[in-house]
Amino acid sequence: MIIYGNSEPRRLVSEMIKKKREPHSIMIHGEKGLGKKTLARWIAAALLCERQTGEPCGICRTCRMIADGAHPDVMVAKANSNGNYIVDDSIRPIVAEAPVAPNEARMKVYIIPDLDLSVNTVIQVQNILLKVIEEPPEHTAIILTARSKEIFLPTIISRVLSLGITSVTEAESMECLQEKYPAVVPALISEAVSAGRGNIGRCVEYLEHSQFFDSVKLARGLCDAMCGGNEYDVLKTLFVADGKKTLLREGLSLFQEILRDSAAFRLGGESEKSVSCAKEGAKTLSRSLSSDQAVRLYDIVSDYIGRIDANCNISLTINSLAGQIYSVTGK
Repeated sequence: MIIYGNSEPRRLVSEMIKKKREPHSIMIHGEKGLGKKTLARWIAAALLCERQTGEPCGICRTCRMIADGAHPDVMVAKANSNGNYIVDDSIRPIVAEAPVAPNEARMKVYIIPDLDLSVNTVIQVQNILLKVIEEPPEHTAIILTARSKEIFLPTIISRVLSLGITSVTEAESMECLQEKYPAVVPALISEAVSAGRGNIGRCVEYLEHSQFFDSVKLARGLCDAMCGGNEYDVLKTLFVADGKKTLLREGLSLFQEILRDSAAFRLGGESEKSVSCAKEGAKTLSRSLSSDQAVRLYDIVSDYIGRIDANCNISLTINSLAGQIYSVTGK
């Protein structure tokens, strides 16, 4: 099992298992692509592994079943098509079944992923789970995942083991991708690492030409259009995402990272601290934007991401954003 994020959460859980202090309520948080759900499965395997070394062996019957998603004592809650958990279908059964003994392992594990996407029921879900999280049965563990710790209630945060996943180095990204894609030429691996930086999940999405690939293309195209100083090119680049809310939102979020890098380069920042998918583009942009302009544009883009989240008309949002960008740059 390839783990995408930093190793500290695994080390901590492993030490707890070795000391017979298994965590029963766990919260995993970190940005998309860092492997929160993968870590949740790793923890489930570590808890249930027949060898009980603190880490999954990957060889025993239990580890193999978990890897195949077929172990009867590892349950993953399902949200509806909008990402919301229907509490009577997915959450209340967990509370009702938690006291019941495992089918065959020494423990059973419930994984409730992407809780932050359950916008309509996120508070209700946590309130329903609170009793089980406060007083979990000895044979039960519950693992929650979300992109941000901020969505959790204080009563939940105070009662769980909080594991934050952070990005890895580009060298570690390169090593992981070479292991995962041995047939892919190094140049493409390097291109993916440049796009995803230390977020290996993003790198994988880039190589597989999924949503993230298109979002990177949009962000880089917007950077190039701004470097060219033509409002029409900015508008034309943005209209690639017309009618595609998710693409536009992610592309603008990536463009914000380019603006952040641009401001840093303008102020003499070191290239090693670059966070965006277009380091060279950010350098070029820094020569035509002042740091103040970059910050103002960053704030404008934040505002328009909020408009997208509020379901404003995408075509009108794109037109308005292009005008706002032009008003700041004066080009």
